[in-house]
Amino acid sequence: MKLSLGPIDWGVIGLYMALMLGVGVWVGTRMRRFKDYFMAGGALTTPLLICALVSTYYELDVTIATSERGFYSGLVAWTWESRPYYLAILLAAFLLPGALRKRGGMTLPDILEQSYGKGARVTGAMACFVYSLPITAMAGLAAMFRALGWDPVPGVLTSAAICALYTAGGGLLADSLTDTIQFVFMSVSVAIAVPLALREVGGLQALSVLPPAHLTSGGGVSPWLILAFTASALTVFVEPAFYQRILAARDTKDVRRALIAGIFLWAAYDWAVTLIGMLARVAVINGILPADLEGKHALVSVCILALPVGLKGLFVAGVLAAAMSSVDSYCLLASGNLTYDIIRPTIAPGMKDRTLVRMTRIGVFVVMAIGVVVSLAFRRISDAWVFMSSVLVAVVFVPVIGSFLMKPRKAAGLAASAGGLLALAAFYAVLYTFGSFDPEEESWVLRIGKAAIWREYAVLFALPVSALSFLAGHILGRPGPSGRKEP
Repeated sequence: MKLSLGPIDWGVIGLYMALMLGVGVWVGTRMRRFKDYFMAGGALTTPLLICALVSTYYELDVTIATSERGFYSGLVAWTWESRPYYLAILLAAFLLPGALRKRGGMTLPDILEQSYGKGARVTGAMACFVYSLPITAMAGLAAMFRALGWDPVPGVLTSAAICALYTAGGGLLADSLTDTIQFVFMSVSVAIAVPLALREVGGLQALSVLPPAHLTSGGGVSPWLILAFTASALTVFVEPAFYQRILAARDTKDVRRALIAGIFLWAAYDWAVTLIGMLARVAVINGILPADLEGKHALVSVCILALPVGLKGLFVAGVLAAAMSSVDSYCLLASGNLTYDIIRPTIAPGMKDRTLVRMTRIGVFVVMAIGVVVSLAFRRISDAWVFMSSVLVAVVFVPVIGSFLMKPRKAAGLAASAGGLLALAAFYAVLYTFGSFDPEEESWVLRIGKAAIWREYAVLFALPVSALSFLAGHILGRPGPSGRKEP
């Protein structure tokens, strides 16, 4: 299916791109200090936080991956794979803001260094860097352009260049303002697409042609796989974007209100794209869409089929917004991990603010380029997400939460990070050496007798090892002088 856009469609897309660049240029002229650049001067209000948090965390990979799961598995994409995140966010809204703002700092690695020292900071920064690379959003953009019948290379490169320009120029404030615009585009486009897609396939009653498991909350998915997806919701408690925005907020109440409001918006958006994925499967069964349609193209294919001229352009702009709202945020975070969290404390401790801002701006372009290249290594968007979230949880979850719950010895943090990372590496080594690729489920699996160990179980193996390593480091690490605990 090749999409041809009319002048009105291109006008909508052009307006969106011009707005993004305009905001970046306008804000960039007002940036002087690193705190202003990386933390928006610590003045983010509730409305800006709502738009920035919702659009950043609900990136294109989530949009496409959720509709992909709806296409292949049905309601489980919303009931068990999305709802655990809402509970995690609700808990985080009451537990994280006060605790983080009392400690201060700008990033998650700042929190690690306060409790465990520079070694834990650098290790945590590396994990945050891997997680924050815009791999999944770039892969999502490429999938969208392919579904539209366009060459993905120029589309991805153009989108990435525009993101890099306004983010490098204006930092977090430009990011937050553009996220607000992107939030409107992505929400309106999907809200319009759902009823039109329903009409196109024959309404909700048309869902009756789906396999019975698609209409059940479990979707016929293994309970262990559901547990693995539930465990990935732990990323909420160590989400670098959440930490940055919590620390950049005007006050704790603004953060709490934004996160609680975000739950309802995330839930509505998740349900909409899950339903669209299911409608795409109906369209395939009924011969409306090609029989060989891939799940990652479900969302775009249905919406382009259902939307009239003009609204097609709005939808394309909305999908671009879903990608760019996360690309810009995570590029800024990953660049900050390199410059502020790794280079500054280890190589150039006396680095001046202007130099730090300049290096972070350059880092945005470097991170963008890495994201484009690495995104090509993953066949499915969900594959990249599983890997990146597993790295983040395995390396930083136990040390961070441990620092909130107790006063651990410094050795505990580095031990937990190393233990989790080694367990994750061992899991993947065994899986890819002795396992095999299951084409039906499109995932790697290691079968031992009747037991099946899926790639998605990685975090279930790494997290307990990280916790045991943390305890071992705390017990065996020696207390320092004057009651200070040292490794």
